[in-house]
Amino acid sequence: MNGLVIFEYIENKSRILVNTPLYFCLFMLFTILGILAYYIQTKDEFTPAIILSALWIIFWKNSKIEGKTFLVIASLFGYIHELLGVQYGYFTYLGGAIGNVPIWILPGYGTIFWSSYNLWNIFERKYSGSKWFHFTNHFVILSFVLLILADYSYFDLTKDPLNTSIKFILAFMLFTNFSLLRLAYFTGFFTVLDEIAGETLGTWSHPDFSLLSLMAGYIFLLWICLSIAEVKEARKEKYHENDQLISYISALKGLVNGQKKWTKREVTAAFLLILFYTLGLLGLIKV
Repeated sequence: MNGLVIFEYIENKSRILVNTPLYFCLFMLFTILGILAYYIQTKDEFTPAIILSALWIIFWKNSKIEGKTFLVIASLFGYIHELLGVQYGYFTYLGGAIGNVPIWILPGYGTIFWSSYNLWNIFERKYSGSKWFHFTNHFVILSFVLLILADYSYFDLTKDPLNTSIKFILAFMLFTNFSLLRLAYFTGFFTVLDEIAGETLGTWSHPDFSLLSLMAGYIFLLWICLSIAEVKEARKEKYHENDQLISYISALKGLVNGQKKWTKREVTAAFLLILFYTLGLLGLIKV
C-alpha cells in the first residue's frame, strides 16, 4: 500500500511538473546532466535505464495519443538508428550491453524527445496570448545564427556544408505552416542541446558532429511522429484502436494507404529524406 501511495504522489506531482515550462525544463536539464555524469564515472547503464524508464512511464500516463506516439516511435526509431550508427562508425559510446549502445538510450531517446516537443507545446499554450510572445520569433533568428556560427567554428559544419544544408532545408519543407515550423525548430533545438551535452562531456562521440545535421534529423523524426499520430487519431475514430504496439504498425501502413493528408512539397521532402537516411544507414553515403 505504501508503494502505491508513493507512486500516486509522484504521479500527481508529475502532472504539475509537465505543465510548468520552467520547472519542467530545469528538471529535465538536471536529470540528463546527472545521468550523463553518472554514466561517465561508473559505466553503469542499468541505473540510468531504470530512472529514464520511470520517467517514460510517467510521461506516458500524462500523455494522449500524440504524446504516446512520440514516446514509442522516438524510442524505437532512435535506438535502431543508434545501433546502425555504431555499426557503421557514425557514433561511438563508452560501451553498451547491446551492440555497443547503452540500454538507457532506449527509454532516454523517447523521454528526451518527448520533453523537447512537450516543453514548447506547453510554453506556447500558456503564453501565446502574451504581448511579448512575438519575441520568440526573434529568438529563432538569433539562436539560428548562433547555431551556424558555433557549428562552423567549433563543430563540423565545414566538413560537408552542401549536404547538411540540403538536408536541413528538406526537413523544414515537411511542415506547411508557420506554427508547425516554429514547433519543429524548437523541438530540434532543445534536443540538439542534449546532444551537445553528451558530446562535450564525452558520453558519446561523432566523427562529424554537425549541429545543423543533427537538428535536421530530429526535425525529420518529429514529422514521422506527428504523421503517425495523425493516422492513429483517424484510425481511433474509425476502428476504436487502443495504444498497443500493433496499432503503431498499422499507423505506419496508414501513411501510404491514404489515411494521411499529403502535400506535394511534403511528399517530395519525405521521399528525398527517406532515401538519404536509408542510404546513409546502409553505409553507402555519409549522414
